[in-house]
Amino acid sequence: MGPPLPSSTLELGVGSNGFGGMSNVATSMSMGNDFGGGIGSAMSVVSHGRPSVTGLDRSMERSIFLELALAAMDELVKMAQTDEPLWLRSLEGGREVLNHEEYMRNFTPCIGLKPNGFVSEASRESGTVIINSLTLVETLMDSNRWLEMFPGVLARTSTTDVISSGMGGTRNGALQLMHAELQVLSPLVPVREVNFLRFCKQHAEGVWAVVDVSVDAIRDTTGVPTFMNCRRLPSGCVVQDMPNGYSKVTWVEHAEYDESQVHHLYRPLLSSGMGFGAQRWVATLQRQSECQAILMSSCVTSRDHTAITASGRRSMLKLAQRMTDNFCAGVCASTVHKWTKLNAGNVDEDVRVMTRESLDDPGEPPGVVLSLPLRSGCQSPHRGYLISCAMSD
Repeated sequence: MGPPLPSSTLELGVGSNGFGGMSNVATSMSMGNDFGGGIGSAMSVVSHGRPSVTGLDRSMERSIFLELALAAMDELVKMAQTDEPLWLRSLEGGREVLNHEEYMRNFTPCIGLKPNGFVSEASRESGTVIINSLTLVETLMDSNRWLEMFPGVLARTSTTDVISSGMGGTRNGALQLMHAELQVLSPLVPVREVNFLRFCKQHAEGVWAVVDVSVDAIRDTTGVPTFMNCRRLPSGCVVQDMPNGYSKVTWVEHAEYDESQVHHLYRPLLSSGMGFGAQRWVATLQRQSECQAILMSSCVTSRDHTAITASGRRSMLKLAQRMTDNFCAGVCASTVHKWTKLNAGNVDEDVRVMTRESLDDPGEPPGVVLSLPLRSGCQSPHRGYLISCAMSD
């Protein structure tokens, strides 16, 4: 593909990432140390209207995606490895939160300035997980497996374009466009719909990193909305193998979102990172990996007189997944299911009744599903409790 792009401090050059199939248009873009100039100028070329996507436009777009992915990877690894003063311990719970002033001094926003009315949210968490780096990377790069691993966080996922599948039969250098809906288990928190690049890179033996970054500002002329309710700044995880099949995961979450769409009772929850923060991703990953390790284990304790076969354990796992998915679908307002607000004269204004039809969803009988989340301000002792049931014909 001609001369490679200038590599970053992490040696993430094009030549080492296996993007030989891309146009050498990318070689004309200068990354520099802050990655700002090249990406900004390239965006200005693509963001202007064009009647159709030609081969040259497609090649230019992919080269911009590559440069953006490299910049995002560089930022993620630095944020994962740098401590104070970039990351500070919060007074409540001791969680790590981002020092935004220090961040602005050290990083150039790779997707442009924050939109008016948006607020920032950033967190970092580390933990040990019963999963090796290769398995975790494969899970993150597969939209279906990613959805199964994070059932309470993700409502819908899809891979819209594979720019590179990696090199040497591995995920090293894999780059793809993805779409996801992130959720908090409350109908008063809108689903975060994001279109983003996911880039995977092996940094050393047993050390991998997977980074996400929004691409709406680049693809605003291809039918994707420019301003969604959330933008995903470089976020993701750095995974390092440990003995006995474990790995150490450092997760970074950094986003900007429209706070006006969130109910005021939930704004402190989101700003603290409890809603979409890194600690929620790591806790979910730990729980799911432990569950799979137990169910798939061939060891049976001597006290277990009702041993379950391997196929039985897999069936239990699938049943648990369906139960979790159905419950989350009854709480959240994802586009996976279309909900309709039921207006009835004898229903108190503090109660919002939502309905949807269940036709052929696994684990649900056909009929009407009711969801009754109590609105904030309700004086009921069960305030916030949700009732979800299905009524068959």
